Amino acid sequence: MARSSGPHGAHHRPSLPAARSRRSRLRLAGLSTVALAVVVGTTMAMAPSPAGAGTPVYLGAAGDEVALSRSIGEPLSDHAYARFDQTVPQARMITVSGGGWRTVAAAGPGTALYGHIVRWADTIKARPGRVLLAYHHEPEAKTDTSLGTSTDYIAAYRHVVDIFRARGVQNVLYTWQMTAWSFRAQPTDRRYAAKWYPGDSHVDVVGADAYNWYTCGAGTGKWREFSTLADPVLAFARARGKQAAFPEFGSIAHSQRAQWLVNVHRYVVANRASIQALFYFHRPSTVAAYSTCRWPLSTAAEFKAYGDMARDSYLAP
Repeated sequence: MARSSGPHGAHHRPSLPAARSRRSRLRLAGLSTVALAVVVGTTMAMAPSPAGAGTPVYLGAAGDEVALSRSIGEPLSDHAYARFDQTVPQARMITVSGGGWRTVAAAGPGTALYGHIVRWADTIKARPGRVLLAYHHEPEAKTDTSLGTSTDYIAAYRHVVDIFRARGVQNVLYTWQMTAWSFRAQPTDRRYAAKWYPGDSHVDVVGADAYNWYTCGAGTGKWREFSTLADPVLAFARARGKQAAFPEFGSIAHSQRAQWLVNVHRYVVANRASIQALFYFHRPSTVAAYSTCRWPLSTAAEFKAYGDMARDSYLAP
């Protein structure tokens, strides 16, 4: 069973609305730094601090950030998804997609796609603070095989970054968003993370979507603590002097989910020197194969656990 796709398929998620609540927009407008989700491992020995260490860990939600913020009584960062032909969302992290990878890699002046990428670059450049931008999340997932090969993806990713740089954008952290499973895959597997890596010169943050599937969707009946999911990602990032990011993370509904979140909290604090941010996936699955996977937090104990993370001085909205 393939386990490299996110909880609702790599590219079948509806984009989050560009317009947020007034409260969310005002909060985002006052932020001086925009960062992607990162998590690192408590079980690993501490390595030299990567570039960017010492800043707070940004905590947020991918999905209904406003509802989760209201439920825990604390502000949260937002991770939004959109396509190049759509409005650029206001968010700490933005994941953008659109077009086959060869088409993106070949987009040049005069084409509509190139114009959209330039519009995105200029829009983000004009905003205050730093944005973590990911191009096409979970490219190794089986749902994306029609878009091209890993070589095509790398060329597309690099071209997007090169266009942003040519436009003089200096407030973006370029984020590579894979699945956490790809970092545990065997080197012979087409989904092996290293095969999709665009290179140190084009990646600022190593990101991975990490899920405790347990018995739903792609799960195998094994309960996986966040440390198990995150350790290989952190190792990959540290080996390259990068910080690690978890643009999506979550556990299926279970009596132990609150404790799972408590353990995540401990993990993040213990490894904060390598952490950029993390976003809980607070949204129902929209793919039939994952209909039994209930990701949104729902109990008082779970809201307290996530609220305690948001109130921690080491973390920030």
